[in-house]
Amino acid sequence: MRRSRRRAFLLFAAALGIVLSLTMWQAPTESVAQRSTSVAARPDLEGGWVRIDPEGSGSFGGLTSKFPRAVLTPAAAAIPVGRDPDDVNPDAKPHGPGDPYIVSQGRCGGPGGAGGIEPNSAALFIVQADDEVLLTREGPGGRHIYMDGRAHPDLTRWTPIPLGHSVGRYEGAELVVDTMGLTPGAVTAGGRRTPETRLTERYRLTPDGKRLTITYTWNDPKLYQKPHTYSLEFDRLPEGSYAFEGWCDSSDPLQRQSIVPPAQLQ
Repeated sequence: MRRSRRRAFLLFAAALGIVLSLTMWQAPTESVAQRSTSVAARPDLEGGWVRIDPEGSGSFGGLTSKFPRAVLTPAAAAIPVGRDPDDVNPDAKPHGPGDPYIVSQGRCGGPGGAGGIEPNSAALFIVQADDEVLLTREGPGGRHIYMDGRAHPDLTRWTPIPLGHSVGRYEGAELVVDTMGLTPGAVTAGGRRTPETRLTERYRLTPDGKRLTITYTWNDPKLYQKPHTYSLEFDRLPEGSYAFEGWCDSSDPLQRQSIVPPAQLQ
């Protein structure tokens, strides 16, 4: 009798082990299927992009000059906005052959346009994963957009940085990014920002996937009488494109200069 009970128990334990093993084996298969569905549903932003001038403005300064100007509160309008600390006073006099135009202090680093949030003329590269999107470019700085559902940190315990803290989600065919915790400073087209200012970005592809529009919307009732919105456009780089190394040496005098006028042929 005791043997039969023992045998029954062993058979039950073996059967239970088989069931548990099958359950544990099936779980990853379902997870992979779910991930595959998620990847298929999200927009394909992966790869390289280069900012374009669809208005024919001739320069990025001319492009942004056509954007709607920010409607600031009186308190925001009174905030002084300094220039890029790497800038030098413009030199309006003509330079002779071999006399370079000095355009910067030659400092290395810095996150790029609009505090690093907006891509500049350097190529932008996007890497998409399940729990994170990485934005990087040909130069210093890279943005991590967390896609795992986390919230922003408590800003009273957060040290503001030029790239802020970004979380994202997919809404249909768009990537939507929410950023806070930015360093105080200027925003394109006359705007301002503080660590409490909320930036919403929407990444949207054309139907053929060859052009990307990023729409920026800044919200902060202390700074704006209404949300401040504008868009930038990008063309997709050919498949296989990659970022070139960005070289910078602050001790090199050449780092500070731009054009060196050549001698003119008579």
